[in-house]
Amino acid sequence: MCTFFNTDLLLLTVYFAKIGQWHNYFIIFVRQIQVSKSFFISILLAFSTLAVFADHEIKIGQNYPNPAKEKTFIKVEFEAPEATLVLSNILGESLQTLKVYHSGTYELDVSNVPDGVYFYTLDSNGHKITKRLTVKK
Repeated sequence: MCTFFNTDLLLLTVYFAKIGQWHNYFIIFVRQIQVSKSFFISILLAFSTLAVFADHEIKIGQNYPNPAKEKTFIKVEFEAPEATLVLSNILGESLQTLKVYHSGTYELDVSNVPDGVYFYTLDSNGHKITKRLTVKK
């Protein structure tokens, strides 16, 4: 709860609640009338809600199978128009880049990648999540 201003005439309060990927704002305008020294009457003037989808929240699942032999599958979730899934080695060098346009499960071909530890990164609107995968043939 956050009260932006509080005068004798008007009280504006904003409540915030996060439900899943939705950020909900409840805005309340209340007029307070002082009846006596210790007694007030509050009259609700307006009540409004605003729901905003938080598109910066992205998720990436652990690849399977892990360790991978020839191919591996990765589940991604994002709300931006597009994202990038990048496979890189331990030095940070990009080995594969895959443009993805919707949430789902994507396949990475690791048949031409030597045994070792690698990282895959989902980049959506500048927000990144990286996880580790192992290739063992």
